[in-house]
Amino acid sequence: MSKKDVKKNKRQNLHTIRKVILLVRKLDKSLLTLIILARMAASIFPFISIYFGSKILDLLLSSAEFKEVMDMALFMIILSTVISMLRWGLESIIGVKKQVLVEKIHQMICEKSFEIDYEILEKNETLDLVYRAEEGMQSSGNIADFCDLLASSIEHICTIIYATVLLFSLFLPKTIIAADPSAAAGLSGIAGILNQWYSFAFLLLSMGLCLWITSFSNRRIAQVQQEDFEINIKDNRHIGCFSNFAYNYKQGQYIRLYKMQNMILETIKTSLNSIEKVDRSMIKKFRRLTFFNLSSYFLLQYASYAYIGLKAIYSLISVGSTLRYVTAYQNLSQSIGNIFEIFIRINIKSKYLSCFYDYMEISNRRYEGTIPVEKRDDGQYEIEFRNVSFHYPNSSTLVLSHINEKLLLGHKTAIVGKNGAGKSTFIKLLCRLYDPTEGEILLNGVDIRYYDYEEYVSLFSIVFQDFNLFSFSIAENVAANINYDATRVEDCVYKAGFGERLSTMPEGVQTNLYQLEENGVEISGGEAQKLAIARALYKDAPWVILDEPTSALDPISEYEIYRHFDELVKEKSSLYISHRMSSCRFCDQIYVFDNGTIVQRGSHEELITKKDGLYYKLWNAQAQYYNVS
Repeated sequence: MSKKDVKKNKRQNLHTIRKVILLVRKLDKSLLTLIILARMAASIFPFISIYFGSKILDLLLSSAEFKEVMDMALFMIILSTVISMLRWGLESIIGVKKQVLVEKIHQMICEKSFEIDYEILEKNETLDLVYRAEEGMQSSGNIADFCDLLASSIEHICTIIYATVLLFSLFLPKTIIAADPSAAAGLSGIAGILNQWYSFAFLLLSMGLCLWITSFSNRRIAQVQQEDFEINIKDNRHIGCFSNFAYNYKQGQYIRLYKMQNMILETIKTSLNSIEKVDRSMIKKFRRLTFFNLSSYFLLQYASYAYIGLKAIYSLISVGSTLRYVTAYQNLSQSIGNIFEIFIRINIKSKYLSCFYDYMEISNRRYEGTIPVEKRDDGQYEIEFRNVSFHYPNSSTLVLSHINEKLLLGHKTAIVGKNGAGKSTFIKLLCRLYDPTEGEILLNGVDIRYYDYEEYVSLFSIVFQDFNLFSFSIAENVAANINYDATRVEDCVYKAGFGERLSTMPEGVQTNLYQLEENGVEISGGEAQKLAIARALYKDAPWVILDEPTSALDPISEYEIYRHFDELVKEKSSLYISHRMSSCRFCDQIYVFDNGTIVQRGSHEELITKKDGLYYKLWNAQAQYYNVS
């Protein structure tokens, strides 16, 4: 990495650190302050016993009075107890606040995911970034741990200050030390050198060498961890995804019936083997780097004991002071080393945390208009596809090509064609889940991108082929809201044909679906379809769309459901998307899709007479499955 890249990296890390501090302050104003206070209390605690312990030892060796020794010991115990209780109280509060902080961060990621454009969210690179954001804020780069690191740096700075104060007298020359003053005055050789102020250079040199080795090793360890994280992202995401299949009871039925366990376990095993291979390589590097760290630590320990021990041997310091200086110096060296390590860990964690900000700063491509949706003077809505073409992101193959059609309010339209003909994509563009690659879609003559998005999508009630119900109550599923009109919910549920099953549920529309909540009930696929249709009815939008939600049913059953649904929405515009023909008989207009284009249009009576057309071929190919005339 060049010097320019290093400087850029440092600027980015400092920027991330600043943003993290501001975010934590925004989510919990007192958390950082409490963590800092707890760390300051932790830093002073060991020095209480260091200082007073050395004083007590000197008093005992000088045959001081018993009361004086006990008073000193009692004061040390009281002060230590007060500091311990203060720290315990702060840590108990901090523990709860940190957990809440992590949950708030998770909520922010969820909220951002709901705000991102659908076409951006479904991209593989976006899903990877979501994983990075979650991992960055809650695991590898845990924001609570990051706050602890910042506070730890303050703790170690305080420790360095306390230790320096205690060690200051160690380096001052002693003029009267020995019992014989004349002997003290005649110090020479090693004793004379140790008694000079510049003798501390020996310790500084050994400490500097130790810190340089430790700093280099820790930087390499951080780089190895980052490399390991980057390499294992996809495998970790795969493991998380496939592991969920083991206890997802809905998917469990297919897994057991089709004996898919081995396939899933083999996929997990492959990812685990890949991770293990990377981790083994990482451990080997760690061992070498840890060896250098331990070697430097032993070097520093030997140097400190030699320096202070020699001063004690030559009576340059007292026995009690020897204990104080040795312990203080150990705390000093460890804190300086820890400061370096913390800065390195902050550096690496800021890279993890930056993933969260990368995700939160994803910009939507969808143009957000502000024009309110209004009806035309004749009270109608008209939607026009004008030369619309579309291909999905990361693909150049056109799914729709040069579509030109008008849809009028009050009409009943069927969209039919083979699988993959572009029917569902047509609906996704209509509802602005995607914007056209070329061309434009107009509502009452105005490009739909210029309308307020929330107002525009409120025009549509949709039941997709892969519709979802959630583990909420029936009422909340139908209303798609925690606030609902219970009477209206029941009305829509009965209209959708779910009334008979609802009458067997003791809690009525308040009954929870599925097993996430206590006393949740399971419903069949057909019953789920009825509730999905009830949800579309409850929304009461002017456009109602059924996008093959009954594709699992036989053609006759599908026809009956569509005909019944048509009666429920007879005053609205309705679109029925299907690759079957049984849903077309009652529609005013039929669009026949093939290879991304509309190849035919007209009523059933018109299209069935064109024997060379695709509609005629599709109708006759399926006629054996139903008998409607």
